Order: sequence, then structure tokens, then C-alpha cells
Amino acid sequence: MLDVAKARACLLSNLLVLPGLGSVIASRAVGWAQITLAVLGFCASGTGAVWSLGWILKNREAMGEGIVELSGLWLPLGVAVSGLALFAAAWLWGLFTGLNLLHEAKRAATTPPPL
Repeated sequence: MLDVAKARACLLSNLLVLPGLGSVIASRAVGWAQITLAVLGFCASGTGAVWSLGWILKNREAMGEGIVELSGLWLPLGVAVSGLALFAAAWLWGLFTGLNLLHEAKRAATTPPPL
């Protein structure tokens, strides 16, 4: 059983360090799924951002002249935005799991021990 201080630490770990880390510390198996989702989202957003930057640098001169077709930029931007959405989903999932841990710890702290 978690005490309130450890539950707060788990919540903060989920929010500020890595979504799912606090859940794993609290022995919740769901934390591994949260970590996986967060890492996939981070990698996808980084890949999409680098891919977009490469496209922009490659087409910089044509963009200045206004003759470039922007359709080649949609896929890299889509990958980046999708990665951000995955990471945001993992962060929100970690938030709700951390708040649930905190609620359970507070409820256990106020429940008198059995006689």
C-alpha cells in the first residue's frame, strides 16, 4: 500500500519525468504501456520534426521564390503531430493514474485499521 507522500512522488514522476514511470514505481503494470506510448510518441514527433526540417532546408530556395509545392511537407508534419498526440495521450493517462494513486493513498490513510 502506498502512503500519501509516495503517491505524490509517483504522480509527479508521471507528469514531470516520464509518463508511466510513477505508475511502475507504484507497481502498476499499466505503467509499462504508458512508458511505451510516451517513448513512441516522443520518437515519432522527433522524427517528424527532423524530417520536416530536412524538407524545409532542401526546398528553402524554391520556397523563397514561391514556386514550391507544399504537399511534400504534409507527411512529415503529420508524423510530428501524431507523435505529439501519442505523447499527450500517455501524459494524460499518467495523470489519471497518478491521481488515482493519490486518491487511494488518501482513502487508505483515513480508513481506520481493522480491529
